[in-house]
Amino acid sequence: MRKFFILFSLISLVTFQAVRSQEKADSVNLSDVEVNATRNKLYSEMGRVLTFIDRTEIKRSAVQSIDQLLDYVAGIDIRQRGTNSTQADISVRGGSFDQVLVLLNGVNITDPQTGHFNLDIPLNLSDVSRVEILQGSSARVLGSNAFSGAINIITESNEPNSLRAELTGGSFNTFGQSVTNTSGNERLHTLVSVSHQSSDGYTRNTDYDFVNAFVQSVLNTNSAGKFDLQVAAQQKAFGANGFYGLAYPNQYERSKTFLTALNWSITRNKLTYSAQAYWRRHNDRFELDYNKPAGWNYHQTDVTGAKFTVDALTSLGKTTLGAELRNEHILSNKLGEARDSLKVPFEESGYFTKETNRLNSSAFLNHAVTVGKFYASAGVSETYTSKYGLNGAGGADIAYRFSDKYRVFASFNSAVRLPTFTDIYYVYPNVQVADPNIKPEHSQTFEVGTKMNESNWKLQATAYYRLGQNVIDWILVPGETVWRNKNLTNVNAMGADVNAEYIFQDFIIRKIGIAYSYLTMNKDASTFDSKYALDYLRNKAVVSLDHKIAGKLSASWKFSYLDRAGSYTDVNKQLQSFSAYSLLDCRLLWNGKGFDVFADVNNIFDKAYADYGGLNQPGRNFNAGVRLKL
Repeated sequence: MRKFFILFSLISLVTFQAVRSQEKADSVNLSDVEVNATRNKLYSEMGRVLTFIDRTEIKRSAVQSIDQLLDYVAGIDIRQRGTNSTQADISVRGGSFDQVLVLLNGVNITDPQTGHFNLDIPLNLSDVSRVEILQGSSARVLGSNAFSGAINIITESNEPNSLRAELTGGSFNTFGQSVTNTSGNERLHTLVSVSHQSSDGYTRNTDYDFVNAFVQSVLNTNSAGKFDLQVAAQQKAFGANGFYGLAYPNQYERSKTFLTALNWSITRNKLTYSAQAYWRRHNDRFELDYNKPAGWNYHQTDVTGAKFTVDALTSLGKTTLGAELRNEHILSNKLGEARDSLKVPFEESGYFTKETNRLNSSAFLNHAVTVGKFYASAGVSETYTSKYGLNGAGGADIAYRFSDKYRVFASFNSAVRLPTFTDIYYVYPNVQVADPNIKPEHSQTFEVGTKMNESNWKLQATAYYRLGQNVIDWILVPGETVWRNKNLTNVNAMGADVNAEYIFQDFIIRKIGIAYSYLTMNKDASTFDSKYALDYLRNKAVVSLDHKIAGKLSASWKFSYLDRAGSYTDVNKQLQSFSAYSLLDCRLLWNGKGFDVFADVNNIFDKAYADYGGLNQPGRNFNAGVRLKL
């Protein structure tokens, strides 16, 4: 505890002294910055730190998927089972993969069946224009899923008329193709994208085949406001060798995702009205052993939601009032209560024999105000379900602005997460047994931070302490063979994140960045094997370097050091500790007129490593591609 608070204090002191000598009268009004933020933005930046990954950074990174991109962010732990978005779990500040809210253009696509599907995003990476990341609880504004953090993936819908095509290929017979068309004008603009990826896999039964289709159309009107429609579909099939148990190398999974969402907003005088309606369906067939169809799992999850928000600007600040209805329904042969048999769509055989439904009703109120150089925001939210009753969250953020380039802040926020359908119902004899009486998780998070943003460099630092109650995890007691989920009494997390970046002018080096995160949890897992909640990144450091080589040729490097706490059960049923490892990735980029050519080398050191115990990731591998823009 003392180490990271000393580190944070030193950074804050140095930063304050650096700006103190140049501080002068400042005409920027924080309330203007707060009010003019678009509804698509994840959260106000005034009382917290938002991390942004823009299109330029995406273009220069040696990544082929969203999960790989997020893995370079300090404080985020991407635990990959396969490659190139086959399946990966997001952990923010040591939280589980079920505790992170994922949005696509502001629409909640979090899966109530299991967080394993939260990155089933029907979108090619080349169509992502920006990623917004909020670390820490934001449940009072974003809802109960935003327990440990939130991620908003944003597509570009207003660039000039163009046709883009991308071809990629690499190790393990990996191939990708995508075509994106943007057309229209300032009033009506449409993006249409189709993409495909496939691979033989880097080891036995890790092959995959993915298809994405995405359409976004934005209509701007003077009288009726702005309408943003998105329609998307995805199909995935992949080998899942040992994904949910090392004793089962013949696992396989096939899924289909469909999404339709409509956002609307209009501003009249000092009131901004926003509404949202969405539907998401996820079909999943999981095969513990693809040679034994009698044991296959079938699931169909439907989420339908509607949300309405009003922002009012007065002399007392900005008040936000909103309400949301979200209905979560599942048909399955494993999850839910017994029902009459129903044929599974898209399958020659297979029947749903169970189902359940959950209606979440939520309301929230938040108020933000600026007084001199102080900014403050506070709010509450309540979510009601028939099974768990009322569950509330609330909190406050406060910031002090020394200048328009430097500020410090502190916050306190509470959060709640409802159990997933898997938490409540999943039973696989001799493998996993869920607890139907599992309770919701709760947490309270304290955070302090500082942010400085100069023309050539920027610095962000935060320190936090999260108290967790009834945290849900699957555990395996030594001597037993069955994983059981339970509410751990308390799991408290304490950590710090530091990000620094310097941009050079007219120099061979364009940019250098250093990010570091430290985390410790005080729940001892020495008497059992924790599947998720107690395996966390204790230390993570990322050093990035972007430089010119010659002419239009440049290189981007990412060095990562990862030190994971916790343990896992190996194939011999022995408890093993994780080992620290380092990775080095590089992208060479030729940026031509109307086309780009790139070549990636990942895991240059050819390190043997695993994000989940026993699931070794690929060694040194290569990827190359060309992008055309007409």
